Amino acid sequence: MTITFNYKTIERPDPFPSESAPAIPITLIGSKDKIDIIGLLDSGADYSVIPKDMAEILGLDLSSKSEEIGGIGGNVKAIKTKMKINISKGRENYTFLIGVYAVEDDMKDDFPILIGREDFFDKFKITFIESKKKIYIKRDLGN
Repeated sequence: MTITFNYKTIERPDPFPSESAPAIPITLIGSKDKIDIIGLLDSGADYSVIPKDMAEILGLDLSSKSEEIGGIGGNVKAIKTKMKINISKGRENYTFLIGVYAVEDDMKDDFPILIGREDFFDKFKITFIESKKKIYIKRDLGN
């Protein structure tokens, strides 16, 4: 079954204006806690990214060595870890483990959680309809 989401207004750090973007409600799940939040589906991002303080609240394993990762905002120090993520709407409910980088540098409060391609996009058939500001997500039963 296909889950449909409308784009959400995402606040962006200065100097970028707020705009509608392909963001969906998700639950991040760790060993200590879970957090309901809006995540930006970023087909241009290799990896998912959350702030380190959020990773600590969730109870994610942050024992790996910090490394530098790069993106549109430049390079930041981050720790590679794993977390569970849940997407649900109506009768559809999916929970699975994804790799994520916990960014050590100060992420602005208005910077969205990024859901990148690794470990997420390969589990679904995802269609972005920009003209309608909609996202269609269907579980890829081959994965």
